[in-house]
This record gives sequence, structure tokens and C-alpha cells, in this order.
Amino acid sequence: MTNTTRDLTTRGITRRLAVMAFGAAILATASFSTSAFAENKKIAVSFPNASVIGAVITSLEAAKAKGKEMGYDVVVDDPGTDLNKQINTIKTWVEQKVPVIVVNTLQPAAFESVAKQAREAGIIWITYGQKIENQDATVGYAQYPDGRTLGEYAGEWVTKTQGGKGKAIILGYEKGVWGQQRGAGIKEGLLAKAPGVEIVAEQDAISPTEGLNVTRSLLQAHPDANIILGVEDPATEGAYKAWIAAGKDKADPTGFIGGMDGTVPALKLLKEGGTVYRGSMAIPLVQVGYAIVETADKLLKGEKTGDVIVPLELVTEKSPKAEEYLKQQGE
Repeated sequence: MTNTTRDLTTRGITRRLAVMAFGAAILATASFSTSAFAENKKIAVSFPNASVIGAVITSLEAAKAKGKEMGYDVVVDDPGTDLNKQINTIKTWVEQKVPVIVVNTLQPAAFESVAKQAREAGIIWITYGQKIENQDATVGYAQYPDGRTLGEYAGEWVTKTQGGKGKAIILGYEKGVWGQQRGAGIKEGLLAKAPGVEIVAEQDAISPTEGLNVTRSLLQAHPDANIILGVEDPATEGAYKAWIAAGKDKADPTGFIGGMDGTVPALKLLKEGGTVYRGSMAIPLVQVGYAIVETADKLLKGEKTGDVIVPLELVTEKSPKAEEYLKQQGE
């Protein structure tokens, strides 16, 4: 064997050994990663305002219950509206190798980078209620279409009972894309069915206190406003209280209040009927909570789930659906 042949043979063996060693390292890393994920059966949920929105509380409690049943620990972090705090918490979860991260993204584009980091670390990323490029699946709703359904119902009611005329207040949430989408659907649906309606005010409100205070001020500025629609039932529950506090008849035949999510107080008003609270887009809350955990479990097992969209359902006055959704929430 010549020196040249011997050198080529030696180099070939060295390269093969290097490739084998590299492959073994990858397998070892994958094995360690899989083992670590198997031992750490945690689903971490980052959800702004999760502790103040009644419907979200119900949904995430259902997720915790389903997680316990399936062997997962579902933990929830509420960063309020602090985007930096939310992203920093998610980065900590990435460092901790949490197997699944579920995020309600107020501003979806701001999460692309951290979502990419998570997925490169082998972590499953589920976006709640929205869709981003770097994700494994969405669990949530069709925000714009569901908002439009509420708006169209209100518009049909106004056309039927008020000749298509009225003045409307919109309680939205422009800080979040989901709020923008719901609000756009509500407004466009309302005007599609009742183009004679004038939208006299739009302001953010998602909690009962915000709904009460904002509506109180807006009714002072626009005392003849007779339609109040919101992207969250808690806000329109507050608006209903402001309506009564302003001296208006709770059963005013010219008034319409409606919201979204199907919270307990809203559903109780609809079940009873006879008030200006006339509609809610109710979330199958327990179903959504279960879907979070079940989707996470399937993705961890290598299944391709696609997006899991749970449609909201319009509940109107004295509808049997009101009682059905109340039972889902233990009422």
C-alpha cells in the first residue's frame, strides 16, 4: 500500500468515526430530551388577564382538571397587559424545557422570535385564539366571524324593532389583535344589517369595573345611545349596571346590550329574559379547556392536529342554551 493510499484510507476511517460519533451524540441528546420531556409532564399557559375574565377562568380550570386526569400539570401565568413580563416568563419556560407552551398573544408578531426559540428547543408551541408563523397549532376561535354574528343579530333586532335606527357604543379591546378582530366583526355585522345605526363611541373595556365606569361616562356624553356591544361579556355586564344606574329602564324596549364569551352573569340575565341584555356569543368553555390539553397530548405523541377551532354559539333571551351553558360552568 502506497503512502497516498494509506493516507486516504486513514482519512476515510477518521471521517466515518467522526460521523458515527456525531450521530451518537445526536441520538443521546434526543434521548435525553425525550426523557426529560417525559418526566416533566407540564403544560404552561401564558394568558393575559386570565385571572379577571370569568370565561377564561372557567376554561383554564377545565384544562387543569383534564390535565390532571391525563397526567399533566397545567400551570397558568397571568402577566396582565405587560408584554415584556409575558415574554420573559415564556423565555424562562424555554430554559426550563417545559414540554408544551400555550400562549394567548395580544400582539402575535411580538412572539415570533421566542416561539421560534421554543420550537428549536423541541418544545411544542400552541397559540390560543390566534395564529403565528412559528407554532405547532392554534386552539381557539374564529374571532372576527364570531364577533360578526353578534353584530348581525343586533342589527337584525334594531331593524325589526327600531326601523334600523339607533346609536351604538362599542366596548372593545384594541390592545389585543383578538379584540381588534372581534370588534371589527361586531361593527361590520351591525352596520351590514342596520346601516342606519350611528356608532357614537368606541372605548376599551373588558372587565365589569371597566365596563361600568366607561359606559357611565359614555352615557353621560351620549344619553340617547341605545345599543351597547362588547368583545367581552364582563364589560357588557358592567355596562348593564351603568344603564340601570343612569336611570334607564332595565327592560327598555328600545335598548340592546350584548357581549361575547357567555359568562355566568350574562347567561343568567339571558335565561331570565325581560331585560335589555339580549345576546351573548357563548364559548363552550369546558370543551376549549379540554382541547388545550388533548391537543398538547397529541402533538407530544407526534400527531399532526392542525388548528383546533371551537365555534362560539349565539345565546339569546330565554333560550334553553343559556341554561345549558350555565350547567357547563357549574351553575
